Parts: sequence; C-alpha cells; structure tokens
Amino acid sequence: MRRRQRLTPEDKRIIKLHGGERHIERYSFLERLAHFAHLLSLFILLFTGFKIYLGWDFMSYHLALYIHMIFAIVFILANWLLIPYNIATTEVPHCEKCKSGEHNEFVHSAMNIAGRYLLGPQDIKNMYHIMLNFIGKGDYPAFTVYDVKNKGYIGKLHPATKFLLVFEGMAVAVIVFTGIVIYNLQWSLLGIIPVSQILLAIGDIVAPLFNMGTIAFMRALHLAMAYFFIIEVIVHVGIIEMDPKVWKYHKAIFIGGEEDLCDHNYIKLINVEAEPGE
Repeated sequence: MRRRQRLTPEDKRIIKLHGGERHIERYSFLERLAHFAHLLSLFILLFTGFKIYLGWDFMSYHLALYIHMIFAIVFILANWLLIPYNIATTEVPHCEKCKSGEHNEFVHSAMNIAGRYLLGPQDIKNMYHIMLNFIGKGDYPAFTVYDVKNKGYIGKLHPATKFLLVFEGMAVAVIVFTGIVIYNLQWSLLGIIPVSQILLAIGDIVAPLFNMGTIAFMRALHLAMAYFFIIEVIVHVGIIEMDPKVWKYHKAIFIGGEEDLCDHNYIKLINVEAEPGE
C-alpha cells in the first residue's frame, strides 16, 4: 500500500499535464529481471568461484564447479542478451519532430539512449556536487530527468553508475573469455569457431609482457575481475545506502518498478509548463 502524500497545487498540475498519471514505470519487468539475474548469478559465481580457488570445504569441488557453470550461463545471458535488448528497446520521450519527419527517429532515439547510459559533462558536474554533499557542502543534485509532457526519461542513472558501466562491461568480457579458457582449452563455438585457441593465442602474446605463462595469466585476470566485481557492488550499493532518500530506487528495481512524479527527491521534471488556458 502506498504512503498517502498531500499533493501541492504544483503536483496536481504535473499529474494533470501527464494525463492524470502519477506513478510512472521506471524499470520494466525485463529490466528488473535482467538486474536480478545479473546480481544473483554474480553472487553465486563469486561464492562458488572462491570455493574452487581457495578450496573451502563446505561443498565438493565438482558440485561447486557444476553450479558455477550453470550460473555462468545465466550471467552471460543477462549481460549479453537481456541487458543489450533492454537498452536497445528503451522507451524515449514522445517527439513530434520525429513523428513529422523533421528528425530521423532512429538517430534521435539512439542519441537519447546514449545520453542515458554514457557518462557526459552533466554527470561529471553531478558527481562533483555529490562529493561536496558528502562533506556537507551543498545539496545532492537531481540525477533523474523526466519529461512530463512527452512522457519519457531523459536520464535515470546515477552518475557513478554510468561511470562504472564501461568498466563493468569490459570486466564481464574479460571474466567470460578467461573463464572459457580455464574451463576448456579446446572449447569452440558450435564446433566451428575455436574460441579457446584464439584466446590462448592472444594470451601467448600478452602473458610474457607480465612474465607469466598464458594459463597463469588467464587465471590471474579471472581472479582480478572477481575482485573488481566485489568492489563494484560495494560502490554501487553504497551509492544508495549512503542516503535513505535514494532507497526508492532500490524499491523500484527490485519490487514495483515504479516512480512517483510527486516525490521530487533527486528527480528533475522538464516540460511542465502550464497548458494554454490554465
């Protein structure tokens, strides 16, 4: 049950302009599913991976390896199928110029999506003000931008999350490719593309630069990426836990997927000018 909130005249005008809707979908079901699958598989991979690496005795090696491989597949599907699909199909604000043909709809949508997920100048400014806020000098900036009239997000990711996205994407690729080699030195895709052999050839070039053998280098990279994800989770979760007002986004990504237009904490609303005759 939602907490009752007294609406101001400004809130009522925003709701009216938005077609009478107050609660908007911040995360779709597939976005929430991808986030949950990524997080669950990551924790299980770390848990079983360290069991395999350190030899913890709470389960057998073979069971840990079996679970590790199952959730490696879940991890790959979440990161290389669901998440790219969600990004590519992200809803963007309604645009009359796209509808009339003045804008190229595909290019306009692609630019909107890129601005939503890639770090930009405004995100860097927001990170600066967030750091000032942590030491008590200034307000926490709004990092969610929503177009009320055209019903769509301009931006909704925390700037620190956007900063980490590129590194996380690289870490996913590295941990998957090194994991393939560690799992099977002869693994090939569909029996046609010798993936392990290609990766080993690359490793034979790079590993000597670190005075390491190829397999040892692959294992070290795999372990390093595991530690990266531990740090990344701490930073990602810490962004929310450092400020109780941001917990609403935790609730949105794990439970309902909705955001309240009248909860103005960290949300900037644009295109809220009064309609003619108001």
